[in-house]
Amino acid sequence: MNYEKIAHLFKPDGVYDWMHYYAAPVTSVDFGTFIRVYFTTRNVIDEQGYFKTHIAYVDCDKNDPTKILAISENPLLSFGPPGTFDEHGTMVADVIKHNDKYYMYYMGWQRSDTVPYMNRLGLAMSDDGIHFEKVSDGPVIGISRHVPLGVGNVTVLVEDGVFHMWYTHYCPWIKTGKGYRPNYDIRYASSDNGLDWQFGNQCIAPANSNEALATPCVRKINGKYCMWYSYRPGTDALGNSGPYRIGYAESDDKLNWTRKDAEMTLGVSQQGWDSEMVCYPDVLETETEILMFYCGNNYGKDGFGYAKITL
Repeated sequence: MNYEKIAHLFKPDGVYDWMHYYAAPVTSVDFGTFIRVYFTTRNVIDEQGYFKTHIAYVDCDKNDPTKILAISENPLLSFGPPGTFDEHGTMVADVIKHNDKYYMYYMGWQRSDTVPYMNRLGLAMSDDGIHFEKVSDGPVIGISRHVPLGVGNVTVLVEDGVFHMWYTHYCPWIKTGKGYRPNYDIRYASSDNGLDWQFGNQCIAPANSNEALATPCVRKINGKYCMWYSYRPGTDALGNSGPYRIGYAESDDKLNWTRKDAEMTLGVSQQGWDSEMVCYPDVLETETEILMFYCGNNYGKDGFGYAKITL
């Protein structure tokens, strides 16, 4: 595959307090005449140094995604009440259309006294892709013996009535001089209804003991399962780690994956919004082309852009 960077698409301009900065991670949906890119944003930091995260969207012209047609004026999901898994924020993971319904898998998070936060996975549904209702007050994937430390970004495909999920699985937090830092790998789960999940094994082996693998995006292209994901070197004792890069892997059966990071030629630019980091890939195949939306510097603080993929 060849990757051609096209443009930096969007960065919040601070017009709304709730959409003050950051636009990451992202997931895109083809609405026929336009593309809707869902993203997570942050509000203004309060006096205690806290922020919350909200889910928003931008609509792009399908023939020229650099043309922004609309931006959400309000968050798409509300927070849960005190004590619930999404009381401090919601973050979009994946949005799919199934049986004329839009399924939004999202991460809800809570602050913690030990580690900085705890993530679980929620689900909301919509008829139009804008007005979403949560299916429950609790998560569809919470803390359990299969997921003892939390779940991060996911990607979902539905084939023959079966929901297939590849998810960011939190591994033991790493204690450093800057506090606890997260670590994760990518694992597989399946479901008959999109709510109740059976958990499988690790999909991709880290290159070293604490390499972080996250934010998978899986698509079936020409009969082969393709996965793009974010990866970074492990965190050292001082709490430092290298910047994210985008990796690539292939599979014939959805379960066994071969890393082919060397074939991922979309790296950082010499200057600008993605000159230090590229991360959080989301691939969209339309009738005429394959696009990759991705985030840039500082984990998406500088927003997101897109590239074209040719086979």
